[in-house]
Amino acid sequence: MRYVTYVITPLRGYFDRGAERLRELGVTFDAVRNVEQLNDGTIMTQKVLRGDRAVAERALEETGPTVVDYQLTDAGDRSILQLHYEPSDLTRELRAIHDRHAVLLDYPLEYTGPANRSLRVSEIGREDALRRLIEETRAIVDVEIERLGSYDPSAERPFTELTDRQREVLRVAVEEGYYEEPRQVTYGDIAARLDCSAGTVGQHLRRIEARLMSSLISGDAERAAETDGHPDPPATGPSR
Repeated sequence: MRYVTYVITPLRGYFDRGAERLRELGVTFDAVRNVEQLNDGTIMTQKVLRGDRAVAERALEETGPTVVDYQLTDAGDRSILQLHYEPSDLTRELRAIHDRHAVLLDYPLEYTGPANRSLRVSEIGREDALRRLIEETRAIVDVEIERLGSYDPSAERPFTELTDRQREVLRVAVEEGYYEEPRQVTYGDIAARLDCSAGTVGQHLRRIEARLMSSLISGDAERAAETDGHPDPPATGPSR
């Protein structure tokens, strides 16, 4: 099995007009947790969004018949949107391409780029299926491949234990040079990009580092235990 991670950007600047309306009002999507297409062609999806909840509700009400139903739930400084809607033709085409090939989406999908108008997607499948999927996707949107390699379902994935916000803070910290030697930025510099306080950035990074270190140490302990349980075979050469 292989995996590919790539970023897609619609040539017109947005996937669905309703999402663009939310952006115009200052509400942006951070991630897609799940997508399911129903028999009638509508889509059920769960997304993480950032922005004023009242503004988001007003925008969703203004989209008219394209929104069948929705529910917003507070999740700290984010909201979780459970959305049932009529997708745009572009979204239908992208979904159809995915469904034509024996591949699996690896959630969450992450919005990225200017104003979060692009989407980072990871797919798992046979190399030939992934290649055809990318070729067909390139015909309708811009595609930038970030990673391609062998998929190991047993590999530890400590980053999946982080929240969406923690992953965002970590990504910005790395991009800005916080973990370079010498360190290039302060908590305040990172906070300016994330629109939060320096103290909040510090709390996030300490929690992230603690969680990742715990995962690494646990993995080392498990590997050590496996080694102890399978001692090296005795030497077979001559003894003195």
